[in-house]
Amino acid sequence: MRVFIALELPKEIKKEISKIQKQLQRAGAKATWVKPEITHLTLAFLGSVTHNQLEIVHKILDEIKIKPIRLEFNSPGCFPHPKRARIIFVDLQGDLKKLCLLATQIRNNLKKQKIWFDDKPFKAHVTLGRVKRRQNLTRVLKGVRVKKLEFLTQEITLNQSELGSSGPTYTNLKKILLI
Repeated sequence: MRVFIALELPKEIKKEISKIQKQLQRAGAKATWVKPEITHLTLAFLGSVTHNQLEIVHKILDEIKIKPIRLEFNSPGCFPHPKRARIIFVDLQGDLKKLCLLATQIRNNLKKQKIWFDDKPFKAHVTLGRVKRRQNLTRVLKGVRVKKLEFLTQEITLNQSELGSSGPTYTNLKKILLI
């Protein structure tokens, strides 16, 4: 079972993501766009896990005690770089220290339990699209206006990801409310 841990985004934020994607498309960005309704903020991608590992992940998430995190859209960007774009995203600002602390706590607990996860350095962002052929999107990004919407993240989710011909589908396996 392929899984990841994420912060769920509010519905109004997902509506804004759709607007940003349309701006990028009109400006000439060519990508496979993430459906706005399934966008999220990934804290850890675990890939395939066994049933036993999944039970351990549930326990790790049950131990999290953190208040909701205030975040805000900042600007669009690309991984690895706008001149060689592979992933188009909107980065975040706000209480990033608290967000990074949460991601670090989860990742450290996964390491302690010897559960593999993609350990690329954590960067607060929401993926908007994946570029099949690298593009130089430097000019495209300069023309995109992102509304500085502030929001609270109030829910951590553990999701199963299934890849299909029409894109991924996610099944929620667990929700943890931040209080």
